[in-house]
Amino acid sequence: MHKSVRFTYIIALLVLLSACSSTKKTTQGKSKLTEEQLMKIQGLQLDAERAKLIEDNSEAIKKYNELLQVDPQNDNAYYQLAMLHFQSNKMHDAEFEAEQAAKLAPSNKWYTDLLSKIYTKSGNTKMAIKTLEQVIQKNPTDPDSYFDLAYLYLQSAQPLNAIRVYDQFEKNYGLEESVVMQKEKLYLKLNQFDKAVGEIKKLIDAYPGEVQYLGMLAELYALNGKREKASEVYQQILAIDPENAQALLATADISASKGDTVARIESMRKVFANPNMNIDSKVRMLLPYIQYYEIKKDKIVEAQELSDILVKTHPDESKAHAIRGDVYYIDKKDDTALVAYNRAIVLRKDIFNVWLQTLIIYSSKREWSTLEKTSSDALELFPNQAIIYLYKGNAEYQLKNYEKAIKTFSKGEKMSGDNAPLKAQMLANLGDVYFNLKKNAESDSAYDRSLKLNPESAYTLNNYSYYLSLRKENLEKAKQMSAYANKLEPDNDSFEDTYAWILFQLGDYKEAKVWQEKAIGSSTTNGTLLEHYGDILFKLGDIDKAIEQWKKAKSVGSESKTIDAKIASKSYVEE
Repeated sequence: MHKSVRFTYIIALLVLLSACSSTKKTTQGKSKLTEEQLMKIQGLQLDAERAKLIEDNSEAIKKYNELLQVDPQNDNAYYQLAMLHFQSNKMHDAEFEAEQAAKLAPSNKWYTDLLSKIYTKSGNTKMAIKTLEQVIQKNPTDPDSYFDLAYLYLQSAQPLNAIRVYDQFEKNYGLEESVVMQKEKLYLKLNQFDKAVGEIKKLIDAYPGEVQYLGMLAELYALNGKREKASEVYQQILAIDPENAQALLATADISASKGDTVARIESMRKVFANPNMNIDSKVRMLLPYIQYYEIKKDKIVEAQELSDILVKTHPDESKAHAIRGDVYYIDKKDDTALVAYNRAIVLRKDIFNVWLQTLIIYSSKREWSTLEKTSSDALELFPNQAIIYLYKGNAEYQLKNYEKAIKTFSKGEKMSGDNAPLKAQMLANLGDVYFNLKKNAESDSAYDRSLKLNPESAYTLNNYSYYLSLRKENLEKAKQMSAYANKLEPDNDSFEDTYAWILFQLGDYKEAKVWQEKAIGSSTTNGTLLEHYGDILFKLGDIDKAIEQWKKAKSVGSESKTIDAKIASKSYVEE
């Protein structure tokens, strides 16, 4: 046997022998036991305790029951049996044994304490309360009993009795913050507001000048509509601590409720300029400006000012710059937002959403080279984020790095997992790339797979149908897809132009003219739309107007390879 284990075992036996000696003294007072019986009791108790030590509970229960056959008045044996049954969740047996132990030794706190726990676990709250009341009466110096009893009274919807128990606790142990706070809540539930206030005032009286308790009182007044009283207490706090963030913020809210916006914003400025106030609290204060931007647009300048103060106060906190970026981005101030996001990344590189915001902005600004580099940097940190592959692939596509774009979109498709819309977008983009490489079979396959995943993608339907029209292939399929795209997203001039061009390829020039005029609308700046309109007019025999549209298309920068030839020959020329 290991030395430390043997030592522990010896100590345990010594304790058991001491218990046996104690049992001898107590049982002798209850009944006359022979020396032989006493020796047998000691032996059985030692056997039971040995079984407990090796966690052979069934053997321990057997030995304690044998002991009770010799000494039916042995309260410790009943207690030990109750403990074993309690640990095995046999509440009925545990209750019986504990009751016997408590009857034989009613002054033993451990017995009544166990009995109360058994009653509680069995759902017999009434008896649990009665037992705990007895425990406290016999031993008023055990603090846990008060909390257990108060809990039971609360469980049985007896708040006044719970308060009475807490009062007893305070009488014996003095003021305890957790007890005061519990009583405050109970008085509020009982609609006894003044008594709730009285509880907090006890803490203030006991600890004068402690702003934490003054803050509790002010908040209690404010939450119950007593703004004037709350304001008075907040002024007391500011007299002690002029930079107290809670008081400044609360004062700002009170000022706002009175229509004093100047006082409110001044208090907010002080809060955001306070380096000792938790930055997370300030960030949370800026979130509503973003969440409710559409209904509070007039407040966004205020939010931007506060975010500027925030980064000056916490210049090395990434989250300060990130929230500043959000505040400016929501207001479409992309350049300022981008500076903030990039600074946030310099300070901390592992926040994915900040990287994503920079990709979104670079994409909207059409800064393709920067987008490609930034997305590549982001993938080094977040290689499993499929959305990054979408932005990287788009940048490569726009830079005409088609082979790179194919690899990126293909990897992005695999990384998209169960995200069907994202996977569908990757495939649609692959369709675009393959078309530009004149790999028509691969392009069609990618589009078909994309539409199988997301059949209502107007973008994919339009591009697929337009490219089919340019190739003059599967025109009826192209017509159906284009018509559906226009239904999904009406009044989109690009989609209307696609449908008109498909009709043109099908020889339905009259209907094509109707759709092309819808596409052009009042716009005179899109060279492709104007050139297509000229082509349709030519086929309808309106040569002069056709030439006029071709010239307009050239003047607005049409990149068509045939525009000059059309104008020079005064005739339609296919690409």
